[in-house]
Amino acid sequence: MVSIKVALISALGFIGAVNAIPAPIAQPEVDYVNALVPGEGLPTPAELGLTNEDLMKPMPNGISERDNVLQKRYKCRFTNVCKVSDSTACFNYLLRLNTKNCRATGRPTQFCRMGGCSWIGQAENASSASSYCRDVAHGGNTVNQRCRLGSIVGGYNYAGGNGHLRVTLAGN
Repeated sequence: MVSIKVALISALGFIGAVNAIPAPIAQPEVDYVNALVPGEGLPTPAELGLTNEDLMKPMPNGISERDNVLQKRYKCRFTNVCKVSDSTACFNYLLRLNTKNCRATGRPTQFCRMGGCSWIGQAENASSASSYCRDVAHGGNTVNQRCRLGSIVGGYNYAGGNGHLRVTLAGN
């Protein structure tokens, strides 16, 4: 009888010790609204009324029929990569810009930068090129879907609606 009580008291003491272990320290949430850097002349996420939740919505899984043509022109490059979470914020930001023009010249033009990830546009075979920012987002989404290795992504594709506007997702 005494040994049962000792065992019970020991077990309860162990449970108390387990409860005394401190919880792991939570990682601070990234403030995407204030950390995202829009391209020149583009509004900030705050000006658009975007929240962190808006910027971190999952990207569409799969390629839409509208973007089917874009699938054949993408190229993966894993020498200069982005974190998928940073790329996701840029995707959602550019998608929300909807019919605002994203314009690039023959030199690289940054449309969005989040953390170590830039979405860069460049006119190819033309002095300048533009497309709706939502179409830039769809072109980049093909890279996000097809050129992902775990939590990193890298490569380029062309904006929907303009085969001369190359969109590159690359680390800074």
